Amino acid sequence: MNIFRKNDPEETGFSDDFQDGLKPTLQDKTGDVFYQIRRFGWDLVGVFLILISVLSLLGFLGVSKGSLLNSWVWVLKHNFGWGSIPFVLSLAGLGILCFRHRAGKDNLFTLGRVIALEGAFFTLLPLMSLFGGGSFTRAEAGQDGGILGWGLANILWPVLPSFLAAFIFTVIFLLLLILGLGLLRPLYRILLRWADSESAQAPKPAPVNRAAQRRSEQVKSEPDIDIAAPSWRDDRLPPLNLLLADTNWVPDEGQIRTNARIIEKTLAEFNIPARVIGYRVGPTVTQYALEPGFIEKVGSDGAVIKQKVKVAQIASLNRDLALRLSASRLRIETPVPGRSYVGIEVPNSATAMVRLRGVLESEEFRKLSSPLALGLGRNVAGDAVVADLAKMPHLLIAGTTNSGKSVCITAITACLVMNNTPNDLKLVMLDPKMVELVRYNGIPHLLGKVETELERMLAVLRWALVEMDSRYRLLETAHSRDLADYNRKMRLKKQPTLPNIVIMIDELADLMLNAPDQTEHSLIRLAQMARATGIHLIVATQRPSTDVVTGLIKANFPARISFLVASSVDSRVVLDMNGAESLLGKGDMLLLDPQKGNLQRAQGVMVSDREIEKVLTHWQRMNQGEAIEAPWEGMIESPKDEHEDELVDQAIAVVRAAGKASTSLLQRRLRIGFPRAASLIDELEERGIVGPSVGSGKDREVLIDREEEDESETY
Repeated sequence: MNIFRKNDPEETGFSDDFQDGLKPTLQDKTGDVFYQIRRFGWDLVGVFLILISVLSLLGFLGVSKGSLLNSWVWVLKHNFGWGSIPFVLSLAGLGILCFRHRAGKDNLFTLGRVIALEGAFFTLLPLMSLFGGGSFTRAEAGQDGGILGWGLANILWPVLPSFLAAFIFTVIFLLLLILGLGLLRPLYRILLRWADSESAQAPKPAPVNRAAQRRSEQVKSEPDIDIAAPSWRDDRLPPLNLLLADTNWVPDEGQIRTNARIIEKTLAEFNIPARVIGYRVGPTVTQYALEPGFIEKVGSDGAVIKQKVKVAQIASLNRDLALRLSASRLRIETPVPGRSYVGIEVPNSATAMVRLRGVLESEEFRKLSSPLALGLGRNVAGDAVVADLAKMPHLLIAGTTNSGKSVCITAITACLVMNNTPNDLKLVMLDPKMVELVRYNGIPHLLGKVETELERMLAVLRWALVEMDSRYRLLETAHSRDLADYNRKMRLKKQPTLPNIVIMIDELADLMLNAPDQTEHSLIRLAQMARATGIHLIVATQRPSTDVVTGLIKANFPARISFLVASSVDSRVVLDMNGAESLLGKGDMLLLDPQKGNLQRAQGVMVSDREIEKVLTHWQRMNQGEAIEAPWEGMIESPKDEHEDELVDQAIAVVRAAGKASTSLLQRRLRIGFPRAASLIDELEERGIVGPSVGSGKDREVLIDREEEDESETY
């Protein structure tokens, strides 16, 4: 929630030197009339509107009377006639909306729908007047549509027959009512299902594939008329109303004011003068802007010298502030980048859910204008946090179990398929955990299926390298510097274009543990060269140690997201700095974006299973073609072949000459894949040539030497 308001410094007791997006703290005055009105104003307005509605209804029924009430009822009847009843009921509806706004809930009606309902009301009045015969006497007596309805009816009555004027007003009324209640799209879907059922009952049915194709074309050409949805999206993409909307969170200004006082008092106890000059409220934390003061010291000549408080002194009191604020974790940003204050981030008492729809509808997301734009969450000011995968060009995600890592990958996937057609984007998913990404099986964006077996995942990486080299040859032939330039030229020539490819790995540690050399080599080469060919990597791990996130891997993944990690050591491995160990979990993250250069905190997007099902169902209905075989099927290596005995002899010679044995050693010397090398190591262990595994990727002991081997061969 990004709020900005300046107050008189003398009135509030705080400086007016605020930055953009920062709201000053409120004065601690329990009798502040304006503060109380602003805090409870929505409740008062809601009660007033509902009270007026109830009294008016009682007046219409004759149950309650009075000079003021009778005059009010007469004014309504005189002007609106029978339309007074829906007018009074709408006042009660506005009162209920005031209560919902005060509670932080979503508004049921957008501005466009409110305008449509108002238009429907003022169209209903002349319609009632026409049905009553258009009598001015009846209108003046408070019948039909009242004076206002009679006047509106006379716009068309003098020039058109009464039945034609009534027909026009009826059509306009029904159309505005449907728009105002948001019934246009549901009615369209009902008609679409009815048309499909009629075509299915026809005596000469069309083939299934052709019918599905015709229905797909109808859905693609469907205009996005929902006035609540933005008009900038392509009609071929899923509508945003498939996703849940954000819920408003209302800051507890009383608690914010109390926390600001505690922060100043705690620092004063340690002889650190500072004052809170403002705050920014986000979905997870509230960031307090702390302005360090001056410490007076007496110099050698007796003169008083003012020295600015060092930010390191404030940062060292992290635990003391957390204790006084009763906060589970507290993060101090010293200083806030581009600002002249220190940011103290205190967890909110209640965490607000960040939804993908609100981020996709934000101005920040629209400004990216990129097919690979990612909606990641909202920052400490409540603003949308977005990034462009095409410019990153790869992303590394780390975090402990249940910190929000897999949810982030799911949200990124949902964001990509919401904004790209299957012809523009292809996804490749590797899920060693076998539970997180398999839900995307069957979506037309997916190449093959979600791979969960080690041999097949290594084949995917080998295929990615071959695909990258093949695309580079195409770019060279077309004299294009990147995929966007190549596709632009192909469209001008009306030739097929190439889609972007995003490769997602949900758990890097599993691959690095079983096939470290092959995995690292493939990832590094792809990260270094694949950007121009439109191939991008999103890699996640819950074990951000140096043997998983090696120096070479980290160097080629400048864009990184860290959720809660176990220690500051893990935080430095991922972000090159501390801070991730102080996060709150449940989607609380730190983003290192090379485009912006500074670390920013955000609450990650949450996408529910129901939302994912709706998006997948949309694309599956639009594309009902046959599943395409995975392009890496021919690259899957079998652990054994007809040359196994020859390879065993070569492996024995290699380990005997090296004096050590490991899977990676055989991969390098024999130029084979990991599955075959692992099988050879097991075979050598069964023959007693190498010792058992000692774990942690250490080399195995070679149990025979050259002389023993020679003797065994002679014997």
